[in-house]
Amino acid sequence: MRGVINKLIAVPVLLLIMSNTGSAGINPFKKTKNYTFSSNVSWYEHNNTAIKSGSVRDGSDTNYYHLNIDKYRLMLRLGKNDPSGELENTRPLDSLTISDVLVDGRRLPIFSWCLENQQNPSKKLKQNAVVANDVCINAGGGGDFIITLDDETRNLLKKSEKLEFTIEPYGRPVKLTYTMSGYAPIIAKINKPVVVPVVKKPVVKVPPKPVAVVKPKPRPKPKPVKMCYARPPADFKSAVPAMAYPCEDELKKSNAETKISARVEHERKKMAAELKSARDEKLAREKSVEDNKREVEWDAKQTQLWISRCQRHWAKNRSPCYCEKYLEQAPAGVNNTCGK
Repeated sequence: MRGVINKLIAVPVLLLIMSNTGSAGINPFKKTKNYTFSSNVSWYEHNNTAIKSGSVRDGSDTNYYHLNIDKYRLMLRLGKNDPSGELENTRPLDSLTISDVLVDGRRLPIFSWCLENQQNPSKKLKQNAVVANDVCINAGGGGDFIITLDDETRNLLKKSEKLEFTIEPYGRPVKLTYTMSGYAPIIAKINKPVVVPVVKKPVVKVPPKPVAVVKPKPRPKPKPVKMCYARPPADFKSAVPAMAYPCEDELKKSNAETKISARVEHERKKMAAELKSARDEKLAREKSVEDNKREVEWDAKQTQLWISRCQRHWAKNRSPCYCEKYLEQAPAGVNNTCGK
């Protein structure tokens, strides 16, 4: 009887394990976070810069997303507990990736150019990526992303309704949406040319000079930068990827080697925990098999004991109730007398 009960319990437990195993591929932590800073967050001017700062609570801290645009550049600054956005490095980040920059749902052309003109062209702009002429800068550590503006980008921003950034500060995508209402008048004021008094001179008619057609200069190719790599030990090659850094930058070399060491240590602890878990699981299986074996032996001994008792009654052509369970093993012609 105990064996039957244990089998009934084992079925739902097995189904639960299979269910958990089937859902192991789903990673809920990769879901994109969306933050929208609409017209209730106003633009304002400071030091000839148009600024819009959104904020999100993070436990006891506040994360700020400062969008700064002046005549020459656009800067997205990720700060912590700094409402002004004037302080640097308030939110240090080990890895900041810029996935996309959109204006009214379309990728900003100059950002596309930066992706194509990286030292190592990619679909994303990773931290410390080297871009020709520093048109895009994602220096990483301090949480600043900068785009050098050209006339096309300035005009797109003035006419836009929303500007979107998709970033990965910790590997998990974060989408930042800024409405652009109120931006155009502030940037027009910032870009307003200084009026210089004009001294009138006698008008002298000069025949117009022929206008030379000037072809636009192609954007320069990226300057070659020699890259080196910090690599993990051979045993951890598949789990810990190598990290690139400019060969001549000793500080970035030291940072890369420190990060590689930390990740190797993390993987070493993870492997030790998985090994312990596998050993514990094996011991549990062996214990379960031993318990089942003892239970089968116990049931067999009980059956043998009861059949020996019943045989005395079966010899008299009768079978009481406690022998009903074993009646199939009674001699032919024995009647079930249970209840009579």
